[in-house]
Amino acid sequence: MFGLGSSVEEISKQILILHEDAVLVFDHSMRVVFANHAAESIFGYTQKQIVDLPLNAFIPDRFHMQHGVFVDEFAHSDIRVKHMAERTRKIIGKRSDGSEFYATITIMRPPVSGKPCYVAIVRDQKISTDSDREMLRIAATDPLTGVMNKEEFASIAEKEALRSKRYSRPFSVAIIHIDALEKINEEHGYNVGDRALQWIGKICSNTLRNVDILARWSGPTFAVLFPETPLDGAEVITRRLVKLAAEGGFKHQEMDIKSTISIGVVGYDDRKTLLEEAMQNAATALQIVIKNGGNGVHIFDHDTP
Repeated sequence: MFGLGSSVEEISKQILILHEDAVLVFDHSMRVVFANHAAESIFGYTQKQIVDLPLNAFIPDRFHMQHGVFVDEFAHSDIRVKHMAERTRKIIGKRSDGSEFYATITIMRPPVSGKPCYVAIVRDQKISTDSDREMLRIAATDPLTGVMNKEEFASIAEKEALRSKRYSRPFSVAIIHIDALEKINEEHGYNVGDRALQWIGKICSNTLRNVDILARWSGPTFAVLFPETPLDGAEVITRRLVKLAAEGGFKHQEMDIKSTISIGVVGYDDRKTLLEEAMQNAATALQIVIKNGGNGVHIFDHDTP
């Protein structure tokens, strides 16, 4: 064709291999079946290492749920090509060494026979200044505890609520309160109070499942989203958190610093049209625990006026 000695298929393959942007092809289970040289360079894997890696290997852990919701929506839409620049939030990729980078991404769902496949074209938006690195760090995390911030949590939770409603899938949310934080601040100073926040954040991070979403909510509180989890499952996990906090603590100048936690839990009820109402119900449940002395879990009852 056009007097070319090579076939169109061979030329197309060479374009993919030599393209300066990363090209990743995923099978229906979202595992890599092809990666070009740029993908190896940008993400820091060899060809042998990158093939069969899951999509989540290229995304920071805190965004796994958000990307899972997005991929699910894309897979069930009529759209074949999606330019991620259309999204309002910056896209962040993860290299093999754990470092992160801003990226622009185009995803495609080619019309192939058999099971679907997906193509991602990724361009590394070079981070060249300390200011850029700081923006990357604070984009979605609470700087004190290192967990997700409230804004990012709200964005993911809204998508999970829509997915729950669309597919009739359960999920639960909880709000966690550090009972003695105010007392710790008064008696030992805010630096020790900050350590208490970090300590509880670590307990939660180490205890929650990989799919659960933990965020700093405000002041002495954290929020947790439990995807695909009915209320009884969330109750088991939150009671475990209460027990671990009551049994633990940390040292400050040879003193044992301790605090219990209180947790309000609610199952997302799709009769409620707003996630905000579910969060308010979790806060109502939390206040009941606090009024009863803390160190416990209360489950919000939708049927109680």
